[in-house]
Amino acid sequence: MTYHGFAAVLAVLCVGSTLDAQVGHNPQTSPYRDLVESHEITLFSGYYLARHDPAGVVPQRGPMAGALYQWRPSGPANLNFSVARVSSERDVLDPERNSTCTPTVANCKSIGTFRWPLYLFDAGFAMSLTGARSFYRLVPELKLGLGLASDFHTEPDVGDFAFGTRFAFTWGAGIRWLPGGRYQVRADLLNHLYSVKYPDTYFQLAPDNSTILNATKSRSTWLNNPGFTIGLSYLFSR
Repeated sequence: MTYHGFAAVLAVLCVGSTLDAQVGHNPQTSPYRDLVESHEITLFSGYYLARHDPAGVVPQRGPMAGALYQWRPSGPANLNFSVARVSSERDVLDPERNSTCTPTVANCKSIGTFRWPLYLFDAGFAMSLTGARSFYRLVPELKLGLGLASDFHTEPDVGDFAFGTRFAFTWGAGIRWLPGGRYQVRADLLNHLYSVKYPDTYFQLAPDNSTILNATKSRSTWLNNPGFTIGLSYLFSR
């Protein structure tokens, strides 16, 4: 056999070995399944674990519900858009109140706790860790994006504080279970990071020389707010 003939045979053997390695499993017994549909709409509910801020005035933790749209343009890449409502409450503080009161309450400068829904609007990118396939019908994902958090209040409260609308950085992870057909179940953990800025009134002296925040406190703070959701999805568009 000539050198060129030997090289040709060796190339064929290598290609055959490579193909065998790529296949790995009989299609009937393989744990992998191709993802057929490229679009999904999910209705979800869960809980939003809002972090307590130094002044205690931002919207607090509470149950949440919303909808998610996700599109897989190709391969493991997914684009998603979601909107959610958090059934939250928040304390409203009056900086001019004295720091002592009778009967004693948690915060004497509080004029009350009010229902204060929080709305989350997110757009992001999700990377499937199993590519364009499921593994034993599961698809784990890593998520990253940007969004808005808003209470839709345009005027500050009596203490001159306003949460308003603020940008949020989001990241997290999720897992999808595809039992077959047009439906799937998914669970997601998504963190919202946004900043809060306090008004000057929170640092000014009340008649009893008390303040909501002392001068050593920062006038702004960043808060991590994770949320956990479980949803039911409808899959469509092959």
